[in-house]
Amino acid sequence: MNEDELVRELIERVAGEIGLIIWDMRPKEELTDEEMSIILGIEINDIRRALFSLYEIGLAEYRRKRDEDTGWIEYYWKMRYDRQREVLRRELEKVREKLEEKIQYESENIHYMCENGCVKVRYEEAMELNFTCPRCGGRLEYLDVVNAIDKIRDEIRKIDEILMEL
Repeated sequence: MNEDELVRELIERVAGEIGLIIWDMRPKEELTDEEMSIILGIEINDIRRALFSLYEIGLAEYRRKRDEDTGWIEYYWKMRYDRQREVLRRELEKVREKLEEKIQYESENIHYMCENGCVKVRYEEAMELNFTCPRCGGRLEYLDVVNAIDKIRDEIRKIDEILMEL
């Protein structure tokens, strides 16, 4: 997957389809959220939600200006295409860190899972529940996490490969 595809995947995850539409506009100058809403034919609240999601990860920025006629504050938005690599790297590193924490948690704890897949609990809680599922009454069975940890390690390796290419 190349950098643009990864950024698009990130945008879709955090800002949805509307975030992708806004990103793909590639406006030459700043636009207000209202102008984007008119150009794209999308509700202004949906535009604002996507823009703020893009802002939160660093792919958009805005400046405020008071409209002299109405007194309302207008937001002028600019997409930060120049930051996509930096943002992508930061987000991948966050995911990698969470995966490392997941490996540590899974390695340090013994888990039991309902035979019907209802719940996953730590050993201590399984004992308190008398190895009975609190939802369906099924049996709580030992959960071997070796395969899950191996899959997480594979994901970390993939992220490391992507980070090396960025």
